[in-house]
Amino acid sequence: MGKMEMITNTSPRKGVNNVHPTPPPLPANDPEYGRKGIFMSKRSAVTRYSSASSTARDLWDSLFDGGYRADVTIKTDDGGIIYAHANVLGMASPVLRGMLKRAKGFGKKRSISIHGVHQDAVRVFIRFLYSSRYKYEEMKEFVVPLLVLSHAYAVSSLKRVCEQQLEHGLLNLENVVDIFQLSLLCNAPRLTLISHRMILSNFKAVSATEGWKSMRNSHPGLEKELLESVIEEENVSGFLKKKKA
Repeated sequence: MGKMEMITNTSPRKGVNNVHPTPPPLPANDPEYGRKGIFMSKRSAVTRYSSASSTARDLWDSLFDGGYRADVTIKTDDGGIIYAHANVLGMASPVLRGMLKRAKGFGKKRSISIHGVHQDAVRVFIRFLYSSRYKYEEMKEFVVPLLVLSHAYAVSSLKRVCEQQLEHGLLNLENVVDIFQLSLLCNAPRLTLISHRMILSNFKAVSATEGWKSMRNSHPGLEKELLESVIEEENVSGFLKKKKA
């Protein structure tokens, strides 16, 4: 997506009539004006939303939904087919750009495959590449595969969104073991720390989940490290209690 730019008044060039039209009053009573997002600053006019940015995002969504002049076919393991545009994919992901360069096709149309993820999650992923938009319910359902896709295809903006959503509500006792393992694979150190703390704080409940049982079978070494962390945590807590007493 395009970068936000600050519009400033500059002195006119020499030879140009120094006359500026009077700007219209700011829409201070507009409820949409100055609405703040997650990273919005109360004092910064640059970070405010505008109808233009919303319209542009709607246009990108329409381009994806309508598939106007789409020149890429994305195939998924479950037989899904998603139509997209090579220029958009290539600009959003260097990995997809490389895949498109190697892709074979008929004429100007090319075909690539995204493996290991359900087509609905792939569709949410591709839509994000167009407009940086997602529905909360979709993020809630597909946050794990979206985290994997964002890392595998080097889409750092989506990766940050997934990490933030997990940190602020989507991480729970049922998925914390899976997220802990993925955070190690996806080089997400903050998410690793947060999920590790949740495991230690709720070890009895977490160790009874399917995620823990699966980790025990697939990564016994990791289970051993977590158990050692639990023992160390208990020892430290016991020592501090005795010291206070």
